[in-house]
Amino acid sequence: MKEIKLKRSHLSPKDRLIISIDVSTRKEAINLCKKISGGVTTLKIGLELLYSTGLNIIDTIKSFGYRIMLDAKLLDIPNTINGAARAIAGLGVNAVTIHSTGGKQMLISAAKAIEEKARLDARIKPLLFAVTVLTSLDNEDLESIGFKEDFSRTVLNLSKVAVESGMDGIICSPNEVEAVRKLLGNDFYIATPGVRLPGDSINDQKRINTPAEAISKGADFIIVGRSITTRKDVEGAVYHYIEEIERVININD
Repeated sequence: MKEIKLKRSHLSPKDRLIISIDVSTRKEAINLCKKISGGVTTLKIGLELLYSTGLNIIDTIKSFGYRIMLDAKLLDIPNTINGAARAIAGLGVNAVTIHSTGGKQMLISAAKAIEEKARLDARIKPLLFAVTVLTSLDNEDLESIGFKEDFSRTVLNLSKVAVESGMDGIICSPNEVEAVRKLLGNDFYIATPGVRLPGDSINDQKRINTPAEAISKGADFIIVGRSITTRKDVEGAVYHYIEEIERVININD
């Protein structure tokens, strides 16, 4: 875990903003890569783009110089996830998401498979980020599907499971970051979706906050999609988010 701590201290503002490319065609993805114009280092691609265009979209996006967070949201029995994680580790992505609700054995199996495959291929292993509670869910949603704890306690419980299982980071809303850091410390990454500038549409998110709040409470990365990618001036929207991140970092320094 010491390696993670060293990496955290060298994150630039451009590293800290991850943009979700939630589109369904190769042309749209390429257009966004151009519009973002290298304003960030990492793009997140997920189920919509992958199922619409196929895995070769990864190489297409990498050809623009971006790193890739593969939002696979892995969730299955440990043996199945072991095979899936091993395959993903050969794709050349930089980070992968996995659901912490799969439990310790599944998470450990994924971490082991990715590390072994990366060592076999002599390449840097992708970071594993464990999703805790989706930002589209609130307490009423959790209760309706059988959770006994509220989302705050559930996020803490799942974060603890993830960290103890060797995950490189966790994903939670900006509103839980401070509590997670207080409970579990700093030797892992936190990435936060559900981030909006004042005045942005919340869309289908329920637990949201600003970039300033997320970073100041201890988040390493903020993940933003439609609030940037649907703007007429995408590059300008990226700039505003980066500017906000820089402001908070300068204050904290």
